[in-house]
Amino acid sequence: MAVRIVGRKKYETVLEESCTVEELLRRLNLREEGYICLRNGVPVTRLDILDQADDVTLMEIFSGGR
Repeated sequence: MAVRIVGRKKYETVLEESCTVEELLRRLNLREEGYICLRNGVPVTRLDILDQADDVTLMEIFSGGR
């Protein structure tokens, strides 16, 4: 599955096996509460299983302002 990380830094990788969103974040050393996961453009929970055919985007959650 192709995985894109979008946020302050952009990163792309390919994973060879299915896993849950939680496992993916752990493998990529990312904080669970810091990202929203989209599978094929639809938000999913940390327990959803991602398959190799899925297009996965991890969107970083951050705020800005004055």
